Amino acid sequence: MKQIVNLNKSFSATLKPISPYDFDATVHKPSHFPSSDNEWEKGKYWITMIWRNEFLGLKLENKGTTANPKIELIVYSEKALSKEFQRSLILEMEWRFNLKSDISEFDKILKKDKTLGSLFKKWRGMKPVAANSFYETLIIYIVLQNATVRRTHQMLENLFDRFGKKVKFDNKTLSTFWKPETMSKVSEQTLRGLKLGYRAKFLKRISEQFAKGEIDEFKAREMGREELGKEALKLYGIGPASVEYLLFEDFYHYDALETIPPWEQKIMSRLLFNKRLVSDKKILSFFRKRYKGWEKLAFHYVWEDIFWKRKTQHIDWLEKEIRL
Repeated sequence: MKQIVNLNKSFSATLKPISPYDFDATVHKPSHFPSSDNEWEKGKYWITMIWRNEFLGLKLENKGTTANPKIELIVYSEKALSKEFQRSLILEMEWRFNLKSDISEFDKILKKDKTLGSLFKKWRGMKPVAANSFYETLIIYIVLQNATVRRTHQMLENLFDRFGKKVKFDNKTLSTFWKPETMSKVSEQTLRGLKLGYRAKFLKRISEQFAKGEIDEFKAREMGREELGKEALKLYGIGPASVEYLLFEDFYHYDALETIPPWEQKIMSRLLFNKRLVSDKKILSFFRKRYKGWEKLAFHYVWEDIFWKRKTQHIDWLEKEIRL
């Protein structure tokens, strides 16, 4: 049994996102697989984080509305954190929880939309969120490759148990990720022993790239979409489909919609055209004609809506498409 680290020190801050901002629809994505580093309930979200070598527990609580958003943040740690550390962390939180991007122009488009207007109205203020670091997100993408949800969950939890910590804060016990340097020193064979298969090589090489400083997340945030896309393809084990997810979910390029993976194609065919399968070109054309400059964000609204519905109702055709 891994020792649990108690995070007994805390500080709080009030965060004010740019309106519109839907707290629950932004911090919680039902389409994502569950993992033990975070927990959500309506109006509240807990997640662990490593920042400047400190292992932290975060609690975010909704205190506002979509039109007038406000979030109470409580940060838990083992030791008291300096004011300078606190300031740097709050700036990072503004990025990770997408508090400062302005989607008001998209909001105007939605108000005039006759095709999906009611759906967009329901999720007004939903944004992508990079709650994990770039390194952590890449770990998730690698364990997602060619695996069922159950298999992916198992691999990630094995990694948490081997390399992460267990921390307790606000009556929650959650897992943490690990520093890239930790995994970079481990043999590929050790990783394969955690039932990772070929992904072991990818995880080790990615960890080495971060440990050596070959990848700078903060410089990447300043890059344009095209430049960042080219740089992301240099990441070991990351292909074009993963790059598109990264551009949207981690770097907030709202127009990053170039490809439709087969299982997304099947689901979107049902949702947009009520057909079992239409061409990916037809789906891309649908979003490009109506939501130019915001294609992937519009896609995100449609995609997440069906998975929110899945939380409360059985959708037979959808279950057949989801590999559990």
